Amino acid sequence: MTGARPFVRNLPVFEGLSCEEASRLDRMVWERRFKARESIFSAGEQAEYVYLVREGWVKLFRVTEDGQESVTAILGPGDIFGEFILGENLCHSVFAEPLEAALLCILPRCNFFRLLTEDPKIALKIIDNIGRRLNRISDALENLRSYDLARRFARLLLLLAAEFGEGPEEAAFIGIRLTHQDLANMIGVCRQTVTGLLGRFRRLGLASGEGHHLTVNRRRLSAFLEQVAPRAGRDEAREALRGTAGQGGSRQPPASKPHPPALRT
Repeated sequence: MTGARPFVRNLPVFEGLSCEEASRLDRMVWERRFKARESIFSAGEQAEYVYLVREGWVKLFRVTEDGQESVTAILGPGDIFGEFILGENLCHSVFAEPLEAALLCILPRCNFFRLLTEDPKIALKIIDNIGRRLNRISDALENLRSYDLARRFARLLLLLAAEFGEGPEEAAFIGIRLTHQDLANMIGVCRQTVTGLLGRFRRLGLASGEGHHLTVNRRRLSAFLEQVAPRAGRDEAREALRGTAGQGGSRQPPASKPHPPALRT
C-alpha cells in the first residue's frame, strides 16, 4: 500500500487534491499483482472496481461470435480502465488481461464515483482520459481492418511504434511483450499469417527482433505503405511484400481512392 499512495496521488488525473481528499483516496486504494494472461475481469462480469496501471501492459479485448479475440486497447503505466461503466449493477463489455506481469492499483467504484461527485475537476480529467484513449489506439485498431493484409500489418507496426516505440526511426524498439497471436488478433487474421508476414518483413528490412519483442524501421515502413494503394488487390500486396512493386513501370493509385489518414501519435 505504501507504494501505491504516492503513485496514485501523482497521476495527472488526481493532481490538485487537497490533503484531506488525498488521504481519503489513500484509504481507498490497494495493489494487486497479476501474472501474464491472468484474467483481470471478463465481459459480462459486474463492474465493481476501477483499475490504474502502475507497472506492465494490459490489453482490453472482445471475443467475436466465432471465438476470435478483437483487441480494442492496450494500456500502460498511468492509464485508467473500468472507470466509464456508469450506473448501478452494470457489467463489463470487454475482457481485460495483462500482456505481461502487471501491478495494478484498484479502487472500489462506489468510492471512486463519490470522489468524482465531490470534485468535478477530477471528473473532467477522467472524461479527458477516456476521450484521449478512444481517439488513440482503439479507433486506430478498428480502422486497420479496412485495408488489405499487407497494409494492415505495416500500419499496425507503425501504430505500435508510434505509441510504444523507443529509439530512432530506423530502429524503434516496441517494448511490449506481444505474441504472434496478439498481433494476429489486432488485425483479424490467424497466427500463421502473421508469422509469414513477419518473416517477409524481416527480409525486407522492415522489422527485426526475436521472441516477443520487435524493432521496426519506421522510415522503411512508411515508404512501403506508399507502394500499395489503399484496398489494393492481393497481387499488388504480394508484389510489395516481395519488393517488386514499381519495377517495370510505376503503379499509381486511382485518383478516386485517397490515401488513408495519417497515424495519430
